[in-house]
Amino acid sequence: MLSKSLKKISDLDVFSLIVFKVLYENGYANNTANELQVSAPKVSRCLASLRATFDDELFYRRQQGLKPTPLAEMLYKPICDVYQTISQLEQVAQYEPASDTVPVINIAVAKNIMTSLAIAIEQHPKNDVLGKIRLQQWVHNSQEWIHNGEVDFGIALESCQSSELSCEYIGTHTKLYLAAKKDHPIWDNDTTITLEAIANHPFTYLESKGFNDRVDPLEMYCKNARVDLLEVDKVNNREELISHLLTMGSVAFTPALDAQFYTNIPTLRTEILAEEQFSKLHQGLTAPQYYIIEKQEKNRRYNEERRQILFEIVTNLLQSS
Repeated sequence: MLSKSLKKISDLDVFSLIVFKVLYENGYANNTANELQVSAPKVSRCLASLRATFDDELFYRRQQGLKPTPLAEMLYKPICDVYQTISQLEQVAQYEPASDTVPVINIAVAKNIMTSLAIAIEQHPKNDVLGKIRLQQWVHNSQEWIHNGEVDFGIALESCQSSELSCEYIGTHTKLYLAAKKDHPIWDNDTTITLEAIANHPFTYLESKGFNDRVDPLEMYCKNARVDLLEVDKVNNREELISHLLTMGSVAFTPALDAQFYTNIPTLRTEILAEEQFSKLHQGLTAPQYYIIEKQEKNRRYNEERRQILFEIVTNLLQSS
């Protein structure tokens, strides 16, 4: 004999569970209706049925869409499992073999390591286990997207204080390179290139949220050391940074993991910043600190094996730098 609660759940139609899954992942009722090609009132009726069955609001409104309640967070994975079973039933009904493909992992990444991470993923010996990985730039609302299920996890230069997300420190850069044109006067001095010498030339840096989006370490150092910084420009992507190096006579810092990329450009040169200069640079503003931000384990769409491979790739990248 069915229990009362199980009977209520069994009375739910399959479509209501699909509505829950899609609504959880995109956070908007209208988008859910469009994706499922049904009317908005039908989505509302399904949501009302779900709320009555589970005796919970499930989703409540906030400025950036519908946010799941703690119970909805717990329901998401079981409902995804039901959805997967339904999909397999559909395949059997259509005489199609069940797909062996694993879900695409969507990762929001600090832009200064995105290219290097993509190369490392592509070259990893367990690439077939990882499956497809979609990388996108980490932006101000990436944490919200992780919470809503639009992004699986992030590799960011800022920690997360939300109790609904997991945040784990993963590492930092220990080396830094100076980049400039091969014929730039910064290379004329055969002695150690100092921060003071760098400050005598136009300086450009790549803005990274959570690290130097307010002030760059060289600006901070020059201010504290009372060193005049000739000229400073902030850019939003690596293409702009390279353009400044090539056409504006600028110098710039690059982490070790990206140094090879710059030296592959025929007219550019990179040299490692001396250890004592690296330490001086980060006295006032520490080197970039990287964190992995993701949902609690019970709500992840990827298994632990894929997670550990990605964790290992990022850790090795940072250790190499």
